[in-house]
Amino acid sequence: MKIINNNVVLASDDHEDVVVLMGRGLGFGVRASDPVDDARVERTFVPTAWHPPEHITAFLEQIPAEHLAVAEEVVRLGRRELGEHVDDHVVIPLADHLSFALRRAQEGVEITYPLRGEVLHLYPQEVSLSRQAIALVDERLGTRLPDMEAIPLALHFVNAQFRSADMSKVVELTEMFAAVLTEVGIYLGLRLDEDSLQVSRFITHLRYFARRQDGPETPTSTFSSLYSSLRNTHPREVDCAEHIGAILRQRQRWAVGQDEVLYLALHISRLAAGATTS
Repeated sequence: MKIINNNVVLASDDHEDVVVLMGRGLGFGVRASDPVDDARVERTFVPTAWHPPEHITAFLEQIPAEHLAVAEEVVRLGRRELGEHVDDHVVIPLADHLSFALRRAQEGVEITYPLRGEVLHLYPQEVSLSRQAIALVDERLGTRLPDMEAIPLALHFVNAQFRSADMSKVVELTEMFAAVLTEVGIYLGLRLDEDSLQVSRFITHLRYFARRQDGPETPTSTFSSLYSSLRNTHPREVDCAEHIGAILRQRQRWAVGQDEVLYLALHISRLAAGATTS
């Protein structure tokens, strides 16, 4: 065990992995050779490549405990509303953001975030959760954050799906998702309803497709007969899907096989069915 301060220590779990433990008086009057008093442990943080132990301990020394508690409550709410990918790894970056946002709000400083329109249309569930988080912060801490804070908070919840330390990846993907939607509309000569269920499902598909790019390559040509059938019945949509696939290969360096083009074409067919001519 390594004592950081009276309330934070570094220790090893049952698998000999380093964890950061927090609890009132957990490090007070103890030695490195002493066992951890489990009854005093209030929070356990598991370090990662992007949040090493020294990062976590420095954070815990700087962030007020009440800000951390609200962030944990928001993450629990996010897990219920969005899924298990909103896990404890989100707590630290979320608490860090909330703490700075609270300071800005108390000082009357308001920031305009880019991609506001894109985030509102592409991530409606995350935006809804972020607005609940703003209300929860107000209820727990008595400070009302500007409505604009729903934008970066939503991106934190989107980023949870990719488990990335770098928010720039989510910003880049958001710009790309918006560009793909625009490209589909232009290619087919349609006006897409950005608030429709079809658009929401299309963006969800792109998000999972983006996540799969970091995993093993998916075998292709599983649905060649279905691909041929769809090309006969919906040639424009398949052509559009191949066009989008070429863009993703060129701009994002994504692996886009025939199966993925098929999935894109199916989603684009649904988009076309619910759109109006531009």
